[in-house]
Amino acid sequence: MRLTERCIELFRLLVAAGWLTTSQIHRRFFPNATIDAARKRLRILTEDGYLFMIQEHRMTEALFALGRAGKRFLETTAGASEITLSRKPPKHLEHYIGINDLRIAAEMSASTRYFFASWELPASGWRYGVIPDAVFAIGERTFAAEFDRGLETIRYFVRTKVGAYRHVFEGFPLSAVLIMTDRRTRMEALAKALARENMHFLYTTIDQVSEYGLAAPVFFEHPDGKGKPLI
Repeated sequence: MRLTERCIELFRLLVAAGWLTTSQIHRRFFPNATIDAARKRLRILTEDGYLFMIQEHRMTEALFALGRAGKRFLETTAGASEITLSRKPPKHLEHYIGINDLRIAAEMSASTRYFFASWELPASGWRYGVIPDAVFAIGERTFAAEFDRGLETIRYFVRTKVGAYRHVFEGFPLSAVLIMTDRRTRMEALAKALARENMHFLYTTIDQVSEYGLAAPVFFEHPDGKGKPLI
């Protein structure tokens, strides 16, 4: 089959992202096509070995990783160094997907200079005591991101994150820490708990990031305030 530039960009993105859902790939690479058109192309790439697909059952979204043919193409044709293939999705899958939702939003912005997820940071030279879920740069501003799904208490979040990020702000030019939650009530509770901290936090929900992107006014310094874009 003939590989398009879009196919090659997808292969490269999967090297960094590891696993992407059908809807994430559709959002990033097929914005003007139907989801069925995206599924058809992904099915062909999977059948030819360029992608590897896992779907737990028919009611869940398919997950895609780079396949053997995709690895071979990148290493032999696109100048990539040796790539390690993944065949088992990460344990905390919903958290992982949320981080990649933010990555997709960043990928779709021409202002994004770089994006490193937590699993990429150790190799990037990150040397601080806290490992954010992501660190990314939009223009001249740099953000750390935390995706909070409410699995721990708010007191635990404040105790383990705030002090560590204070040290990061002292040594790294962060513009803000972006806190994403899976629901608005959790976002409001975290914003209230962190209101007394002398640090710059921005709040949003992962659904708003996925649906509207970084250029939309869906980032709040206070939940009852006016939203603003990152771009």
